[in-house]
Amino acid sequence: MGREVRPIAVSHFVTYLGDGLFYVCAALYFTRVVGLTPFVYGAALTASWLVAMAVSVPVGHLADRFESRSVAMWMLGLAGASIAVYLVTSNVVVFFVTASLLAVCTQGAQSSRAAVVARTFPPGQVTRVRAVLISTANAGLALGAALGGLVIAVDTAGAYRLAFALDAATFFLAAALLLRVPATRAAAGSAAADGTAGEKADAATDGKTAGKSDEGGVPGEISGSPFRVFRDGGYVAVGVLNMLLTLHVPLIDVALPLWITKGTQAPAWTVAAVFVVNTALVVLLQYRVSKRVTDIDAGLRVLRTGGVLLFLGMALYSLSGLPSGPWAAAGLLLCAVTVLTFGELRQTSSMNEISFRLVPDGRYGQYQGFFGMGTTVAEAVGPLLLTWLLLYHGIWGWLILGGVFLAASLAMPLCVAVARRSPLVRENAL
Repeated sequence: MGREVRPIAVSHFVTYLGDGLFYVCAALYFTRVVGLTPFVYGAALTASWLVAMAVSVPVGHLADRFESRSVAMWMLGLAGASIAVYLVTSNVVVFFVTASLLAVCTQGAQSSRAAVVARTFPPGQVTRVRAVLISTANAGLALGAALGGLVIAVDTAGAYRLAFALDAATFFLAAALLLRVPATRAAAGSAAADGTAGEKADAATDGKTAGKSDEGGVPGEISGSPFRVFRDGGYVAVGVLNMLLTLHVPLIDVALPLWITKGTQAPAWTVAAVFVVNTALVVLLQYRVSKRVTDIDAGLRVLRTGGVLLFLGMALYSLSGLPSGPWAAAGLLLCAVTVLTFGELRQTSSMNEISFRLVPDGRYGQYQGFFGMGTTVAEAVGPLLLTWLLLYHGIWGWLILGGVFLAASLAMPLCVAVARRSPLVRENAL
């Protein structure tokens, strides 16, 4: 697995290094250098992610209709071009359009690279490969954020423009690195749906079938519709539950810093400390945890433990709001983020396995596009929802959020059982 995964992992690292640089510098660049008002900047970001969410499934479908590595390279290249446009315009309309294109291409790159992984590695290795990619992505984010801190320390227009130029270059380099990955064939089902002479899906090639499709086609052939996933009720339910579970992402990024500074007596440096602990644990342990997840049943067992840990983490966060002095509050917060991260590691590893195993052959891009849409929704809605829940409801808000995590993890086996009964589900999910 090592030689094959290396170029994909390096591509991820480079991409997320640029993302970390962008996330740290973007708000200051657009408001101080470009001259956008905070309202316009925030509105453009919200609109761009809504556009990306709306088209994530058909964009993911491109990786099924065409060669997925090429689609990923095009998406990364267009994302880099979008960043470059930011350097040469201050027009508000152009900014809105460019932000939307960047969000769509970023989402498309994620789903198409997921399709590349699914078609490059055997099913038993996919979860471990994706764990490697998560670890390298977090390492890239951390390094990019550190570089962004240096840019902010310099705080000149030239420094910000140099940072954006470097970010654009990371996308182009990430696309070029994928040339070292073997080309992946287009989805067989899509070719069949178009009446062309495509290759049969893997299961059909082996003479194995999971039954006829819901459209009356022959086994192994899949409809060319880019919205087929929405008729797979079990998979949709799995995606919705995962969306609830991924609320821990905006929790760490947005709500927790506000809670630490406004709802606890902890010193301000605790904000950075909890972020460092979370990132370090993910980088160091994600692959190790993923090795325990070898099939759907193992994933469900790991997810149950993850749900309990997420609930316990929320309970510890709630205690940090009690009057206990700055050092006690800081200690509780560091314990809470540690427990939360161990739950996050299990949730991520288990859902990587489950979301892949339940995809019909030839639908990796479309299904992963839908699955990734849940994270987009969580990141779009989560900051406002979590800020309201945690800052205005305190201890009870934390316990309610923990209850949501626990309930979602316990409900997952039922939804997975429904998804497994789909006539188009991959044979290795049965």
